[in-house]
Amino acid sequence: MRKVDIGKFFYKDPKKFFGILGTELLFIGVYLAIDLLTKHFIYMPIAAGGPDIVVWEGVLRFTAVENTGASFGIFSGHPEVLTIISVIVVVILLVFLIFSMKNRNGWLRAALILMIAGGIGNLVDRFAFGYVRDWIYFELIDFAVFNLADSGLTVGCVLLVIFVLFSYRPDDKKKNTARDTEEK
Repeated sequence: MRKVDIGKFFYKDPKKFFGILGTELLFIGVYLAIDLLTKHFIYMPIAAGGPDIVVWEGVLRFTAVENTGASFGIFSGHPEVLTIISVIVVVILLVFLIFSMKNRNGWLRAALILMIAGGIGNLVDRFAFGYVRDWIYFELIDFAVFNLADSGLTVGCVLLVIFVLFSYRPDDKKKNTARDTEEK
């Protein structure tokens, strides 16, 4: 059986490891709280029969839409499948967040934080209501109604693409291995 050197995943100093992880989890929690609070204080009154909130006539409106699918209605009518997929993806992202700590830069860190927070925000809705509460509507371009969790997922994916295109270098692994050797 092959031994795995956990030192290549984690910082040798536990304080540094837990400090970074704690900060990242704090950012996830703050984004998640903002998402859930906006759904409660903006979406819920509108869904209960209140009028839409017109932020800028013909451009931006807050409304209430029950989304049982994913983006643009994908998986509509199959929320259980989407929930299972979402749970799996969020768990994978959380594991990656932990095990990639030493090899991450700011782009990847921000991408993971936003994608995890957005995924959890929409999962909370799926478990609590059976649908996602969407409330932001750009009338000007007749864009799909979305919420802050969706925004986090989208921006996180864009940041991930930026990371892969401009920051990720496969030969960085060699540099990290050399740095790890120096730390010992």
